[in-house]
Amino acid sequence: DGTLRLWAPAALKLQSTADVGCACGMLRHKRDSTLVALAADDLSVRVMDAVALRLVRRLEGHTNTLTDVAWGADARWVLSSALDCTLRVVDVPSGALIGWYSFEYAATSITVSPGGEFLCTTHVDSQAICVWASRPLFEEVLIGAVTDTRPTPLQLPTAMGGDGGDESEDEEGDGEEEEE
Repeated sequence: DGTLRLWAPAALKLQSTADVGCACGMLRHKRDSTLVALAADDLSVRVMDAVALRLVRRLEGHTNTLTDVAWGADARWVLSSALDCTLRVVDVPSGALIGWYSFEYAATSITVSPGGEFLCTTHVDSQAICVWASRPLFEEVLIGAVTDTRPTPLQLPTAMGGDGGDESEDEEGDGEEEEE
């Protein structure tokens, strides 16, 4: 119904309410922060201060239903995925879009490791959990606002054979079999 309700856990009583502006399908809270990220039905992500009960940021850009929202390790970044097959990364203090990526298949779930080293995603029509390394932790990158008119495409990882080798090598042999 578009209402954020805060409860006093010990007393089991409604403590306060805030109008979000539209219905929301999901809420994510980052430990040690008063901020919550809400996946709104109007395709935006709303970042609210749960103590002050005020809207901090309204993040727009997705063109289809949001599938998940996650906080970065330090609660400065909000990541969102949607059925438009994109992943958006926003710096909350500045409100700047700092990462915009597209996948062949929409991400259904996203989460960031506690130290922020990795992003894990799951995708439509896949049973795999994809693990992505965070570039700012492993190489020097300049983080600034995205000015691209299209998202950066990311290829989903593929499974390797049991021994980690490329199975196509056996098929392209010279026709001779090795004997031991």
